[in-house]
Amino acid sequence: SAFLVYGFGKRINDPHMMALGGWAAQKRDVLNRGVTDGMGRLLPALSSLEEALEVKPKSPLPRDVWLDEIQVMVARDNEGTSDGLFVAVKGGHNDESHNHNDVGNFVVYIDGKPVIIDAGVETYTSKTFSSRRYEIWTMQSAYHSLPTVNGVQQAPGPNYSAGDASYRADDQMAELTLDIAGAYPEEAGINTWVRTVTLNRDTDIIIRDTYDLKAASDDLVLNFLTASDVVLESDGLITLKALKLSDDRDSGVAQIHYDAGKLAASTEKIVVEDGRLMSTWGNNITRVMLKAKTPSQKDTWKLRITK
Repeated sequence: SAFLVYGFGKRINDPHMMALGGWAAQKRDVLNRGVTDGMGRLLPALSSLEEALEVKPKSPLPRDVWLDEIQVMVARDNEGTSDGLFVAVKGGHNDESHNHNDVGNFVVYIDGKPVIIDAGVETYTSKTFSSRRYEIWTMQSAYHSLPTVNGVQQAPGPNYSAGDASYRADDQMAELTLDIAGAYPEEAGINTWVRTVTLNRDTDIIIRDTYDLKAASDDLVLNFLTASDVVLESDGLITLKALKLSDDRDSGVAQIHYDAGKLAASTEKIVVEDGRLMSTWGNNITRVMLKAKTPSQKDTWKLRITK
């Protein structure tokens, strides 16, 4: 909501947030297309319409953001531009407002285009806010960039959370390390699963998972979603190619390198039927699955993502 953002920025005296609200209003061409907020936001929007459209519109695009209370990191190559590499990763817990079971989830954009995505949420129904919420695939950890361990996904609730969060950033890199074992129930059999997400500016993004299980297992799968065309190249390389999305946008282009000695790659096509998701991603999303080849109690997996 452009005017919600603008109004909040004005209330806390944040010119960057006010500029972002003005940018969103201009991008949505509200003078010609109208204000589409619900009634609860429409009346305040009308009261700030003129001044929001007068502010110099700008999307600030900060280089580094660390929100320590909810354990969210955002990092890009350079401030003020969407060119280059972008990564966001979250820790937190699985009892957040509008929660998905997604502790440790990450997304990647390259040159402002989606590469590894979070699908988002389908159109709200009674099921969305019922005891059957986590039957919906978009709410499940297997449909985020997360591991499924011994066939077990993350569980909902405030006790299912990340631990030992450690963040650092400088001119060369930004990095977040989390132990996401606590987001899984006991039957997953995890002692520790330490995930480190590193942006090496103007170079690559590294995802490093180091795990320690209660017993050796080959029922380990690392999942992620993409709206790009997926090509499983020679062992150890996945190429993501551009596809047309809705509103004449394009998905991103990237290469994902993995250890083919440890992991086997496969894909699953997800047909998108919900209108809300189709308006963002089009008709299809692909889930990529990297499955452990041999039983192991302890190991380290590494993904390297490049242009």
